[in-house]
Amino acid sequence: MLHHAAQSTMVPSTQRPIPLIARPDLVFKRIEYLGVGYWVVKEPVGLKYYRLQPEQYHCLMLLDGKRNLEQLRDELLRRLPTIRLQLSDIQQLVTDLHEKGLVYSVRPGQGEALLKKREKERAKRLWETLRSLLYLRLPGWDPERTLTAIYPFFRWMFAPWAVGLTILTVLGAWVLLAVNFHQFRSQLPEFQSFFGWPNLLYLWLTLAVCKIIHEFGHGLACKHFGGECHEMGVLLLVFSPCLYCDVTDSWMMKNKWHRIAIGGAGMYIEVLLSAIAVFVWWNTNQGLIHNLALNVFFVTTITTVIFNANPLMRFDGYYMLADFLEIPNLRPKADRLLRETFAWYCLGIESKPDPFMPETGRFWFGLFAVSAWLYRWVIVASISVFLYTVLKPWGLQSIGITLLVVSLLTIVGNMVYNLYQIISAPRIEPMSRPKIAATLAVATLLVVGILAIPIPWHIEAMFIIEPHDVHHVYTATAGFVKEVHVEPGRFVRAGQLLVELQNPEMQDELERMKAERRVQQVEVELFKAVGDQSSLAVAQERLRTLEEQIAEYERQLAELEVRAPIAGRVIAPPRAQEPPVEQLRSSLSAWYGTPLDPRNRSALLEPRTHICSIAPDDRFQAILLVDQADRNDLKIGQRVELRFDHLPDRTYEGVVEDISERHLEFVPELLSNKLGGEVPTVTDAQGRERLLSIAYQTTVLVSQDTPLLRTGLRGRARFLVDTRTIGQWIWRFIRQTFLFRL
Repeated sequence: MLHHAAQSTMVPSTQRPIPLIARPDLVFKRIEYLGVGYWVVKEPVGLKYYRLQPEQYHCLMLLDGKRNLEQLRDELLRRLPTIRLQLSDIQQLVTDLHEKGLVYSVRPGQGEALLKKREKERAKRLWETLRSLLYLRLPGWDPERTLTAIYPFFRWMFAPWAVGLTILTVLGAWVLLAVNFHQFRSQLPEFQSFFGWPNLLYLWLTLAVCKIIHEFGHGLACKHFGGECHEMGVLLLVFSPCLYCDVTDSWMMKNKWHRIAIGGAGMYIEVLLSAIAVFVWWNTNQGLIHNLALNVFFVTTITTVIFNANPLMRFDGYYMLADFLEIPNLRPKADRLLRETFAWYCLGIESKPDPFMPETGRFWFGLFAVSAWLYRWVIVASISVFLYTVLKPWGLQSIGITLLVVSLLTIVGNMVYNLYQIISAPRIEPMSRPKIAATLAVATLLVVGILAIPIPWHIEAMFIIEPHDVHHVYTATAGFVKEVHVEPGRFVRAGQLLVELQNPEMQDELERMKAERRVQQVEVELFKAVGDQSSLAVAQERLRTLEEQIAEYERQLAELEVRAPIAGRVIAPPRAQEPPVEQLRSSLSAWYGTPLDPRNRSALLEPRTHICSIAPDDRFQAILLVDQADRNDLKIGQRVELRFDHLPDRTYEGVVEDISERHLEFVPELLSNKLGGEVPTVTDAQGRERLLSIAYQTTVLVSQDTPLLRTGLRGRARFLVDTRTIGQWIWRFIRQTFLFRL
């Protein structure tokens, strides 16, 4: 017996039987990717799917517990004569199949090793779950029975006629929004109102319901095309309860368009919900249904564009792109190629050849990996800023800051871990010292550049042209236009009559009060004559009140004569748009254009109606709208570059003459984003454009080629804010975005 054992130990390892056997419960499908056939294997116990190269598949089929490495190599060479495999390659193939769990060992004592492997995988999944606080995926259940039961009721949604009807519905909703975009935008609530209580609760519930429907769409589509769905669970997306549906079984389908349809089924349902919500919102009045429809539109549209349809995140759009390009595991391959590129060019580490890695298009893989990495930073920062803004009114903004810090630390930690894996990986050749030195030199220069090299920073702001030191003339009292004594462009003297208004109601009320005063004067004389002191005091007090009211009415009636505050040239005010025909018919006193137009004779002008402006000289000034974050960076006398919309190739220069101390509430319509400007505004009940953010008015004197300038011209101003390092600019942005309070 000892002699037999000694002989067995003398047998080379390549001639010993491999104690591994292919699992009999595996399911195989041969699927072509880019014209090359691969074997997709389904592991039914763990519901894992793998794509095998021909040599991997045949190696798996040849593992019977009896063949040794040499026999396995010879048989593989017989079956695949075009592929040259060494014994080390065969050993690597067998090890890879064992790690994937596609084989089992005939040797005793494997239970403990498998248990340790399972615990290690469970710990890894737990760590990956905790590592992403904004995307927590919890264990789920098998929904196959539920999907089988409800599928007959929803089969029609995947019929061609239903898809066509959905496309028409969505196009109709988009056309409705495009045609009525300005009206639609004016009816949108403000940020704090939309994300305030109690709509925030409704929004949270809407997100949960829409995402549940979304995931059932994936599951039903998978059933429709003959696949199975064996896992559905709870997903916390930005702390909102949703579902996830594992439709990895679609990998077993040969038709890539079926796989793409399954990947897009959730978005298909959400886009339909979004279109229906648009029609409901448009045709309902303010109320719960109206607000819920807006919530559905917001949730389905924003999440579809930012998350689901975007291939840079590992959601529906990513899997659809991978199926369309026929490149499984697109993101892991791109990330690995990026790491290998970094390892070679920066550290001089050459990676081992991998038959699964692409040989062509490596640049596009790297570009995809970098874009996905940058987009992840953008998403994390955007969600953190959103949570900070929403939670700030309740004093919980620290939650958003904490999530941002944890997410950033996680991303940086992953980068450090990947670098550690690259450096610590076993290799024969040492790292390249020249490349390491060059990498450190470039990194040092970047850090020095960020922290030490000053960079000028310019800010742009919208502006509108008006005459220098202009005086705007407004009505003080409501009245009907009786006579207009001036025309735009004429020169007027200070105090000259511009417009005469009349108010018959006020005039009649004044005459009534004067008659009442005469009666009251008689009463006063009567009480004096009879010596009734108590009644006399009451009558005198009433007479004083009438005198004050008469004086106030006379003052207001005197203001119906609008006069020039200074001497100068008359400038027409901005033209008012023509109101709808129904409004013109219902109100004979409605007007449009300017109050100076002859057609507006007898029109009613409300208080604070802009009649005209008076320009004391021929110079012009630009009125800038400067954001509050940049106001303190402007100085009196600072030079400003001006570029007009109608003269984009010419740059004017001006000097800051005045900076307002109080922020503006309203802006000229020409600067509003509703009329081609870039300033976000909302129209109030009086038709004025109210700013959505705080801005200050800055006056810039323009003295260059004034004959070419006209009142109302619009453009963009550019001025130097400061000269700081990139690090200082980043820190300034953080301080302006997050108001830290200890």
